[in-house]
Amino acid sequence: MNKWEEYSEEFRKAGYRNNFTQEEIDSLLDYAKKIYNYKVPIIYEQEHLALLVGYKYEFLLRISNSAERFYRTFKIPKKSGGKREISEPLPSLKEIQRWILDEILNHHRVSRYAKAYIHKRSIRENARFHVNQEIVLTIDIKDFFPSLRYEKVYGIFIGLGYSVSVATMLSNLCCLNGSLPQGAPTSPALSNILMINIDKRVSGFIKEKEIRYTRYADDMTFSGNFEPGMIIKFIRNILSDENLRINEKKIRVRRSGQRQEVTGVIVNEKIQAPKEIRKNLRQSVYYIEKYGLASHLKKTENRKANHIYHLLGIANFILFLNPDDQEAQSYIEILRKYLPRRE
Repeated sequence: MNKWEEYSEEFRKAGYRNNFTQEEIDSLLDYAKKIYNYKVPIIYEQEHLALLVGYKYEFLLRISNSAERFYRTFKIPKKSGGKREISEPLPSLKEIQRWILDEILNHHRVSRYAKAYIHKRSIRENARFHVNQEIVLTIDIKDFFPSLRYEKVYGIFIGLGYSVSVATMLSNLCCLNGSLPQGAPTSPALSNILMINIDKRVSGFIKEKEIRYTRYADDMTFSGNFEPGMIIKFIRNILSDENLRINEKKIRVRRSGQRQEVTGVIVNEKIQAPKEIRKNLRQSVYYIEKYGLASHLKKTENRKANHIYHLLGIANFILFLNPDDQEAQSYIEILRKYLPRRE
C-alpha cells in the first residue's frame, strides 16, 4: 500500500466516523489527489489552512481583508540612485508566509535559467555561464515585484489544485495592494514561478542561436556572438505580453574588450570581484598593517566596531567568486590577527 492509499483509507475511516456520505468522501478525495500529486499540503478549506499555519481563522481573515495593516513600509537607497520601497510583513504575517514558502512554494518547479532565491544557486552560478564571451547583454525588468499581480499569484495556487476559497486566501496572504510586496519571504519564490513561462519562451528563442541565457530575479543576461538589438526587441515583446516592461535605462551591451559585468561579478576572462572592491580591500589591509587598527580607524574616521568582520566579509566574497585568489586568502589570514580575543 503506497502513501496515497494509506491516506485515503484513513480519510475514509474518519469520514465515516463523522457521518460523511460516500459521495462526499469520494469528492473530497478527488480534490485531495490533485493536490497530493504536487507534493504540497492538502488544504480543504480556509479554516483548515488556519489550523495548519497555527493561527486563528479570524486572524487570517483580518490579514486577507486589510493586508496593509500588517506591513512596515520603508525606503532604502538603490545602488543606481533613488530609493527602493520595502514592505516588510509584521512577525505574525511573516511566520505565516514562511510556512507558505516552506510547505508550498519551495516544492514548485522553477526554470533552470533562474539563478536567484534557489538553494545552491547564486550570483557565482549566474555569472559562470557568461565567462569569456564575445558579447554580454544585460536587461533589467522595470518595477519587477510591483508588476507581478495578484491575479497571477492566484493562478499559481489554483494550478496546484486548491479550491477558489483556499487559493484566494493564500494569495491575499502573499500580496499587498494587488501585487508582490518587496520584503515578504514569499515574493522571491513566487516571482520565479511566475517567470517560468517567460524563461521558457526565451530559451526556445535562443536555443538554435547558441546564445547563453540566465535570469537573476529581474536581471536577464545573454552572452555569445549575436545582434543585441534582436534580443532586446524580442524581450520587450514577450515582457509586454505579461504586462512587464524593460528598464530602458539599464540595458547594457559589453563586448570582449570592455568590462563585462553580470550581477556585480566580472566575467571577461574568469569570475572575479570588481577591481575597485579588490583595490579597496588591499588598501585597507595595507594601512592596518602599517599604522595599526586603531590608528587606521581614527585616520579614516571609521567608527564601525565590526570593521574587521566587514573586511573579512569582503575577502570571503572575493574568494567565493574565485577560490584560487591567493591574495584574498592572505588578507583573511592577516585580518584574523585583529579579531577580538576570546577570554
